[in-house]
Amino acid sequence: MDFKKVTQIGGIILIFSALVMVISILVSFPFASHFSIGTQIAAHIVTILTAGVLKVGYVAFIVGKYERGLAF
Repeated sequence: MDFKKVTQIGGIILIFSALVMVISILVSFPFASHFSIGTQIAAHIVTILTAGVLKVGYVAFIVGKYERGLAF
């Protein structure tokens, strides 16, 4: 298995899910008055889902680093 690729994919997942999570938190809380209730509900659900995706990305990133001897 190519663990360099695993590390890269894990890093991409981490960055993407973190960006989506920040946006969904902004929609859910500080800017909630600018969005409909349906959008706010969707943003709350997306926040929960992206937390799980972020964890998967982190695990993939760490496993890729560990298997290449680059663990920190």
